[in-house]
Amino acid sequence: MSAGSRHEGFELPAPSPADQAKSLALIEPLVERMHEGPIPFAEYMATVLYHPTLGYYGSGQVAFGVGGDFITAPERSRFFTHGLAYEWHQAQAAGLGGEILEIGAGSGRLAIDLLDRLAADEALPARYTILEISPALAERQAENLRASLPPAVAERVRWIDSWSDLGWSGGIVIANEVLDAMPMERFRWWPGKPETAERLLVGFDGQRFVWEERPADEALRATVEAIGARIERPIVTPRETVLAEYNPDLAGWLGEMHASLDAGGETWIYLFDYGSHTADIYRADRDEGTLKCHYRHLAHEDPFVYPGLQDITAWVDFQAVEQAARQAGFAIDGERSQAQWLLGTDVPQRVERELQSRDSLADQARLAQEFRELVMPTEMGERFRVMRLRLDQAEAGASSRR
Repeated sequence: MSAGSRHEGFELPAPSPADQAKSLALIEPLVERMHEGPIPFAEYMATVLYHPTLGYYGSGQVAFGVGGDFITAPERSRFFTHGLAYEWHQAQAAGLGGEILEIGAGSGRLAIDLLDRLAADEALPARYTILEISPALAERQAENLRASLPPAVAERVRWIDSWSDLGWSGGIVIANEVLDAMPMERFRWWPGKPETAERLLVGFDGQRFVWEERPADEALRATVEAIGARIERPIVTPRETVLAEYNPDLAGWLGEMHASLDAGGETWIYLFDYGSHTADIYRADRDEGTLKCHYRHLAHEDPFVYPGLQDITAWVDFQAVEQAARQAGFAIDGERSQAQWLLGTDVPQRVERELQSRDSLADQARLAQEFRELVMPTEMGERFRVMRLRLDQAEAGASSRR
């Protein structure tokens, strides 16, 4: 931990002494739990990301924006949030309830820009709820909102840390880059051959964390069977086994969401994340899977470097999300690329008006670049996707009586 770690031809910068001490404090209990054998990767990932005082998100270690570890769409441009404002207006025109729920609000940038836009439109929600499991991030979000919004607007926001505190009456739900950071399980297999799947657990060799292979358990066997069923064309078998990931808590998370929204009115849920369809995610040439780690804007594939100081994510299988959402009781309104979604809102017209209102060529170039980053295929336009789930009031009432 005292020096930078070398990966893929570059060296990760060394953490500060304070950060090294924090990471070492997190490593100790993990190693203790491994004395009786390796642990599931989902348990490791949940600990290093969400431990309440030492985890990357739980402790507030995560840094957003240009100076941080990565940049999300709301941090790149308020045009992303303008698209959500358009969706809010559509929801209100359709008679949905007056609440907005944001799951995992990051720095608070999305909430700030959305509430600012809706205040200007005289269309503020009756209540804006942020579901945030990290006390440190909730505190940071509250400070940013108080500093950025008028008191009369900021006071509409409240924070909860569990679904049981929601008390929902209908409206829209926003989950931006939430699914990709949920704890994943990892496995190795010959794509298209479920019988070859082996679990990858996390052990400790006395110096560092290491992967340890074990036979597939029932959950993994069911998962690889479901993966194969979602792929219409046969997978081309590679010359050797490859790595892959899946979200073991996806069905449970969607089921809990449905149960919490069920008592309220009609709701539209927007899931934004980077990912693809099953056949693309489990391609035979993805020999390292889709797992990525981010540390100070450097991406690499080693989740065992600097535990608690780096982000760990994996691509979202939107076909798996759709399947689990239907089973949970949601209707699916569709899934598309971020570019297709934004271009279907009034954002292009807003961009055009803003460009025309600026006299400075530098300002025009900056605004145009912000929009390009959101919609160009080589940027976020195709890699990021949005799925809208729906909980109808009539369906909700029928479900609550079952």
